[in-house]
Amino acid sequence: MAKTPSKLQLGSWLDAMVAGANVEEVRDDDGDLVGWWAENSECHGASAYGATTDDARDKLREVLAGWVELGHELCHPIPSFREGEIAVTA
Repeated sequence: MAKTPSKLQLGSWLDAMVAGANVEEVRDDDGDLVGWWAENSECHGASAYGATTDDARDKLREVLAGWVELGHELCHPIPSFREGEIAVTA
């Protein structure tokens, strides 16, 4: 059975994933800014929407915490963060 990462390790991983996230403007049909979309391409299917860039990043951090937990339970590959590099591990 795989060892569950400590909260400190998870916190560092989340920080790295959020720091590497792509955050884009979301505009309505009239071109008005309505919010921000955040996602990290390393974490397929995990994304978040927020009213500000900080809000989108905070929500993405929460989403990624759940994404890791579910991925661990389902034995999905999860990107690892070691020495400033991200690599996918099972």
